[in-house]
Amino acid sequence: MSAQTSNPPKSPSLLLEESKKINWDEAVSESVTIEAPVAETWAYASNSLEAINWSVYFDHISPLPGPVADGQVGSLRRCFRNKDESGYAWDEVIINVEPLKLRQIVTYNFINYPFSVIHDGQYVFVRQIYEDLGEGRSRLTFQTTTHKGNNPFFKFIFWISRKETGDIFQKNLMNIKAAIEKTPRVFPWVAG
Repeated sequence: MSAQTSNPPKSPSLLLEESKKINWDEAVSESVTIEAPVAETWAYASNSLEAINWSVYFDHISPLPGPVADGQVGSLRRCFRNKDESGYAWDEVIINVEPLKLRQIVTYNFINYPFSVIHDGQYVFVRQIYEDLGEGRSRLTFQTTTHKGNNPFFKFIFWISRKETGDIFQKNLMNIKAAIEKTPRVFPWVAG
């Protein structure tokens, strides 16, 4: 599969406005405390190319061609489940960046998923929240949720996958913590 640019469902500014209507208290949410300053946590987790070193679900992230640099608002990237880029993949667009505090992402264009008609045109919101805890410590939180525009079948799939999504988030966060703290990786990538 080639890494061709895909079009996000809406412009980053419209997606950001839509995200402001979300009740994030209902999102899948997992956090980890990291023994490193928030700047170090931000730098590591902001680098798409590091994902291969911490993700238990997707093998790698490839920044997609476009006028915006990786990690900035409007930048595009594709997440591949497998090293050979077969199987599941999806695209992401960054819709908000508040350095050292927040990155918001929209995940869309679900590729090779079963029942593709359910996934067509659907998207979810993701937040990475960075908190400075002082004394050289930080907290990183991953959150994701659907929105009221998703079709009922997609929402149902998302709802029944909440526990699995939370488990993946927690394992990924523990691997990020280990990488930043320079300890061995905790959880391996699991073939899919």
